[in-house]
Amino acid sequence: MRPGPRQGHFAARMLAVPCYVEAAVLAGRGAEEAGELRAAVAEFAGWTARTADPQAPAQLARCHALLATTEEADARYAEALAHHDRAGGDFERARTQLLYGQWLRRRRRTREARTPLRDALVAFQRCSARAWAERAGGELRAAGEPVGAVRDTGDGALSVLTPQQQRIARCVAEGATNREVALRLSLSPRTVDHHLRNVFAALGIRSRTELARLLGPEGP
Repeated sequence: MRPGPRQGHFAARMLAVPCYVEAAVLAGRGAEEAGELRAAVAEFAGWTARTADPQAPAQLARCHALLATTEEADARYAEALAHHDRAGGDFERARTQLLYGQWLRRRRRTREARTPLRDALVAFQRCSARAWAERAGGELRAAGEPVGAVRDTGDGALSVLTPQQQRIARCVAEGATNREVALRLSLSPRTVDHHLRNVFAALGIRSRTELARLLGPEGP
């Protein structure tokens, strides 16, 4: 009998579903096991509606993205990343970014693929997830960007921020409004405001002016 997510204790099965779906799709068994995978995702959707785990909605959207048609996958990945913005958690977000970047690269959208792959690599490095960082680095190289060219965020003022917060901080430091940042990064203004408050708290500053000064040419 082929091992699957429908064996063992229910809670343990639910924790395994996102990994099971990812492994099956990346191994090329998506079409072969489509019915079984969709059944597992449907069961996971019920779990998501009942659990207090903040990562579950993002993981569910990621599963839907992995099983989606080419026309639907972009929106599903965007939905997953929006859930990650609300839930936090660098590692799970990086996993979604890695899969999204890989999906973009395999459809020859290499320029678009580099941003999520770069962010995934930085996040995995911050989490000391070496194997995952190597995988992201390999995808990034395949997308045409030397991994050595990725900026190391381990030093400097931005090292305490997540990749998403770093992007927002740089945009704001350049003078962009929250609405302009939201449009540029495909986020909602509310999400930008939430992240910006966290940026201020993490950097120990109170205003956009202080942020611009900190990240300007005379800053650290």
